[in-house]
Amino acid sequence: MKTKIITTACLMMATISFTNAQVMGNAEYQKSGNVNYGGNQYAVNRVNTIQTTSSSQDEMVITIKGIYNERATAQIATFSILQLGKTAEEATSLVDERIGNVMKELSLYNKEIEIATDMISFVPTYDYTVEKKIFNPKTYNEKPSGFELKKNILIKFRNNNDFDKIVSVCGKYEIYDLAKVDYVTTNLDGVRFQMQKKAMEQFKEYMNNYSLIMNTDLNKKEKILQEGFNVTYPMESYRSYQAYSQADANFDPKGVVHNIRKNTTEYYNAAMVKDHNFIFNADITEPTIQAFYEITIRIKLKEDQLPKNTIIRNNRYYIITAAGDIKLLNL
Repeated sequence: MKTKIITTACLMMATISFTNAQVMGNAEYQKSGNVNYGGNQYAVNRVNTIQTTSSSQDEMVITIKGIYNERATAQIATFSILQLGKTAEEATSLVDERIGNVMKELSLYNKEIEIATDMISFVPTYDYTVEKKIFNPKTYNEKPSGFELKKNILIKFRNNNDFDKIVSVCGKYEIYDLAKVDYVTTNLDGVRFQMQKKAMEQFKEYMNNYSLIMNTDLNKKEKILQEGFNVTYPMESYRSYQAYSQADANFDPKGVVHNIRKNTTEYYNAAMVKDHNFIFNADITEPTIQAFYEITIRIKLKEDQLPKNTIIRNNRYYIITAAGDIKLLNL
């Protein structure tokens, strides 16, 4: 009976250990390296708090930060096309045919998909042999052996599921080079307004709480504020990643150990929320446009000893009355 209990406990511990490793992810496992079984595995993970408010005898500083995850209203995929031809007409005709076929198939699939082209370059090519160079008898220019035409095809779509079809159709006509994917939104003004509104709501709560703690009405104090707004797009947030792998385990003394090739790829790495006060749309799983908002309010705690309408000249103090007269202050 004791043997069965010990075996069950060991299996449970092994299952828990394996589950934790999978949840952590290989990207984080590479950072931590090999586990040190001889050390203390239950050391406390100390996390320092992020300061959002500070004060002195003269002023109080309150900083409020927020993130807004905005789904793209549209995406624009840019594919690069290279076409060679013996003549200029042949190169132009072949590339137009390929682009035309892509347009036709995607239009039948979804009429909302928009396609445009962008001319990049159109240059002649020449042979390296010097024995058979041919020149135009009128212009004396060397006749090219062929032409190289480069164009970009820009495909605008709104549904993420359409992108698989776009890649499939482009690949069918030998258009493989996906240069980039731009994310577009038409709601940045609305995003900024919502973030400002949320920051003001939190600021009012802070003012009420701090006024109670400090036994003074901070709402009547003089304030200076700074505001910041910025946006990052998904292409700016991708990070490179090399798959975790190692040599094959071979216990045969005469066996050969093979090194496994490590795959290098990228993954979307959104900005972390931990140093922000609020976040909109935190549960979106797809790559998003991230808007960042920050406001810093400096509250003047120490009142001025002189009235605000005081003028200082040659170490003498003058005050402007309501009638506009300037009078010397005897201090």
